[in-house]
Amino acid sequence: MRMRRFVKNIVIVFAWVLVCGCIRNAEPIVRHPALAGQWYPAGVGELAFTVDSFLARVGDVPVMKDMRILVLPHAGYMYSGQVAAFGYARAKFLNPEIIVFLAPPHRSPVRGIALSSSDYFETPLGRVKIDKETVRALMKTPGFAINDEAHRLEHSIEIHLPFLQRIYGKKMEEALPVLPLLVGDLGGNDEEFARILSQKICEKNSLIIVSSDFTHYGPRFEFMPVFGKNVKDLKEGLKNLDMGAIRSILTFDRGGFVRYVGMTGITICGRNPISLALALPLRVTDAKLLKYDTSCAITGECDHSVSYAAIAIGGSFSNTVSSNAFTESDKKYLLNLAKNNIRLVLFTGKKISPDIRNVPQSCRIKRGVFVTLKKDGQLRGCIGTVAPHAELCKLVIENSYNAAFRDPRFQPLSREELDRISIEISILTEPVEVHSIDEIVIGRDGLIVVMDGQTGLLLPQVPVEQGWNREEFLVWVCRKAHLPDDAWRHGARLYRFQAIVFADQS
Repeated sequence: MRMRRFVKNIVIVFAWVLVCGCIRNAEPIVRHPALAGQWYPAGVGELAFTVDSFLARVGDVPVMKDMRILVLPHAGYMYSGQVAAFGYARAKFLNPEIIVFLAPPHRSPVRGIALSSSDYFETPLGRVKIDKETVRALMKTPGFAINDEAHRLEHSIEIHLPFLQRIYGKKMEEALPVLPLLVGDLGGNDEEFARILSQKICEKNSLIIVSSDFTHYGPRFEFMPVFGKNVKDLKEGLKNLDMGAIRSILTFDRGGFVRYVGMTGITICGRNPISLALALPLRVTDAKLLKYDTSCAITGECDHSVSYAAIAIGGSFSNTVSSNAFTESDKKYLLNLAKNNIRLVLFTGKKISPDIRNVPQSCRIKRGVFVTLKKDGQLRGCIGTVAPHAELCKLVIENSYNAAFRDPRFQPLSREELDRISIEISILTEPVEVHSIDEIVIGRDGLIVVMDGQTGLLLPQVPVEQGWNREEFLVWVCRKAHLPDDAWRHGARLYRFQAIVFADQS
């Protein structure tokens, strides 16, 4: 009897341990503040008052329509808090669905992009919800990985959270999640990371906060260019140096920004996050430098100085592929790949088969692509793929073969014609449905028409070459689909896309 009671008690205790264990496991993972009481006030009242005071000193600001990106500093509040406030004073007019942080890691080296496993980031003002759904999706993608150690003591994201909590309030705890990304060495693959990231966030009403300070000057930073003989010269020299980088950001010129950083050696801690942001498919409509300052000017201590800028960029995200994604070397590689493939088929009957490890990174991404052949300036074949099912390099091989030997409008290409053939490649964006023909821009957009199982496509360069206006373009794309000329007025679905077009000089 005693044994039975003993066993029963053991079972009850074991069950209770299991229940308690389950309860503990169900508790959210919280990344606790690492900076409170050091970089910003730890007291709830004092912190709220400090942030509110920064915002109040900005005063009334004009609203930037469709503001999508803010570049803001991440130093302690006594240094850069007021500069950051110039950005957040505008952000309070927005109603984002997600806030994405692109920030640099300062304490742990990161390759690719470091995600956090936390459910919440916490400050003295409360908790901020993490977009776990997007984190889980990105975890499945090469280059993105959980790295809680990199996030644990990092200041470049935490320093911004009290501003968001003051302008958006309790929404930050449940309704308005953030996606904290620490952007490390991307290995020159910024465009591919931008493509992956844009697929996850650009369909949402996103606000992207790029966390970065600008020039770090002084012996502690091992960066001491000579700007003159006195403090005035130093301040002017720092500003001129910073403005070179800021101009590239304002013009959304990633190539210019990267070249400037390389040429000057400017010590911008967030150069990787900025480069990634400039690779995103944003159609910029407005860009402004909201505020600029330096710790030298703020404190009067100029042996060391860090620069701060608040920059706002407005526009709309699209799936446009940036021409910056493909260097002249990349384009030459694809053109040679197409021509060598045709030559190999003509003389051996076999297609070219490159070692994917030796293919440039940008030529491995998945993009729709058309290959056009011209003989003595006249069309000799054109075949392409709108929805990519393989890497770009493989589609160039496939479509160069099809354009040369499978285009039903022409006889297969002969050896005798090869030296008279020029090749043009058009790399496509994903098609977007047209809701108004006013959206169609001649020279920028290609068109696809779909109706009753019939499909027609014309590349962006065609109406330019033919001298068509918008309506003539619509008529001819309908003819390409063997539809009535006015099908676009009577139920046909239209899609537009853009293309990067380049050709050899044959």
